[in-house]
Amino acid sequence: MASPNDNLLEKYKNLVEHSTLNENDLEKANVGMKKLLNSMKKYLSPQLFNSIVNTPAKDLDLSYERKKLTIFFSDIVGFTQITDMIEPESLSSLLNEYLDEMSRIAEKYGGTIDKFIGDAIMIFFGDSDSDDEYEPGQQCVRMALEMMKKTEALSKGWLAKGSPSHLKVRMGINTGFCTVGNFGSSNRMDYTIIGGQVNIASRLEKISDENSITISNSTYKLVKDIVVVEPPVSKVIKGISHPIEVYKLIRLKDKDELIKNEYCITTKNGFTSQYRNIFILKA
Repeated sequence: MASPNDNLLEKYKNLVEHSTLNENDLEKANVGMKKLLNSMKKYLSPQLFNSIVNTPAKDLDLSYERKKLTIFFSDIVGFTQITDMIEPESLSSLLNEYLDEMSRIAEKYGGTIDKFIGDAIMIFFGDSDSDDEYEPGQQCVRMALEMMKKTEALSKGWLAKGSPSHLKVRMGINTGFCTVGNFGSSNRMDYTIIGGQVNIASRLEKISDENSITISNSTYKLVKDIVVVEPPVSKVIKGISHPIEVYKLIRLKDKDELIKNEYCITTKNGFTSQYRNIFILKA
């Protein structure tokens, strides 16, 4: 006959075993949750990921607001022709490498990647709590210039892997008020931006030359202290009722230019005035 101590020991063993099973189940659940979160990070921008993770499910709804944003579009020049002349496996490898590098740079500068549309990329800046109205535009142009530089580095690899031409891109940047938030249905939502300013950014990308960045006057006002541009030109853009003044972005100003705050900056086309209106006061 078992003694009371034997019964207590048996109960203790059963309790330990049951606790161990619960701990194992909990550990498996934690591992599964970590894998799910890591997968979500690959599909969502850091800003959107943090918003979803930190917001109760009951509070996720079809909401939106108006914000002043800087919008960026880019695409690969002649991509349709490239797809007809290269094996799908090689093309997928090249495109994924390109998009991965562009995404890394966008994340570095705090951009929200709205979507990939084949070879095209849509990114926006300004959907944060920062009070600096110049920061979104300036971060966007810094990102675009670094992307252009990285594109040049990737270009040799495209030729080596069978592409019929170098990797060439076009970029367009515009700043203005957009509607940003959750759009869709109660069962399926997409966090994105809409509005006429988005369309302008897309059009600017379409009219850009190969390996060039076109920015609107509204963006230039935010970045003129840190960039060198070619003289402005007035462009009639499809779908827009009035001409738009645009600039071709050349580079960031170097330290000496930033310190001197010069009246003129040298470009390949001569001198560009950094001050469009000079007022002379008479004694």
